[in-house]
Formats: sequence, structure tokens, C-alpha cells
Amino acid sequence: MQQAQLDLLVMAMQAGDRRAFGLLYQHYHRDLRRFAAYLLASPVAAEDLVQNVWLKVNQRIDRLNDPAVFTSWLYRAVRWEVLDYQRQTLRHKRQPLDDNTLAAIATPDMLVQQDDSSDLAKAMTQLAVDERLVLQLHYLHELELSQIALIIEIPIGTVKSRLHRARQQLQQQLQQ
Repeated sequence: MQQAQLDLLVMAMQAGDRRAFGLLYQHYHRDLRRFAAYLLASPVAAEDLVQNVWLKVNQRIDRLNDPAVFTSWLYRAVRWEVLDYQRQTLRHKRQPLDDNTLAAIATPDMLVQQDDSSDLAKAMTQLAVDERLVLQLHYLHELELSQIALIIEIPIGTVKSRLHRARQQLQQQLQQ
């Protein structure tokens, strides 16, 4: 779907059109589920959390002022839902939160499956978690830099530098 069509569907959803909600759901759900599974490493929990996000989106769609940022809004909602879930899980385990745990909560080390032994997969595991997240959003989800900046709530310049640094590090690691 083109951005103009998505914008119109968002406005229709804001007006209460259930059909528009269904079309937006069909368009985004698979990618949101994949993004949540990347963050969690649990497809079942990812599905539940994405469903929770869709419920919240349906309730809060009228708060969205600009339909053009709907995609970023959705991904950010999924990211926050996952972070909340991970924090709750840690609280139930009664583990103290140190700096390493907080870094793991923010962007887990799950871009590459553990059984994947390719050179690229190994090189990806050597990247910082922030850089892996930017790579995943840009290449796997095909999001624009401005959308990524909105999702992870950093300036677009930071997104560009992380993406550039990640590419350079991957190139160096693959040449070794």
C-alpha cells in the first residue's frame, strides 16, 4: 500500500470505520509480530503483546494528530509494550536491575537466531544492541530513517551514525 492510502485508512479508522481498522491490521500485523518476536525471542508472547497493542491503538487512535506517522506510532507502541512486559517479567523473578540488565531490556540480543551459523549472523552478534536494532528496523522492516528515529526516540542524525557505524563494523568483521 502507498503512504497516501495508509493515511486515508488511518483517518477512516479515526472516524470509526471498522473496515479501515481491518485493512490496517492486515497490512501491519505480520511485521509488528516479527518485530516483537525479535525483541522478545518468544513468538507466543510476541503475538499476545501485539494483540494488546492493537487493542490500545483502537482505543487511542483519536490521539494521533498526523496520520503520516502512524507506522512509527505502531512500532513505538510495540516497543514500549515489549519493554513493559520485560520489566514485569524481571520484577516477578525478583532480580535486581543493574546497568547490563537495563541495556538488555532496552534492545535484546535477538536479531540472529542461535542456530544460524552464517558469517553475517556471527558478525551481527558482535554489534552493539543499539546498532543491531537500527539495522533490523531499516533492512528487515524497510523503515525510513525518520520513522526509526520516531520509534526509538532518538534524533535522525543518531540513527544515521548508528547505521553507518554498524555497516562499517560488519564490513570489517566480514573481511577478517
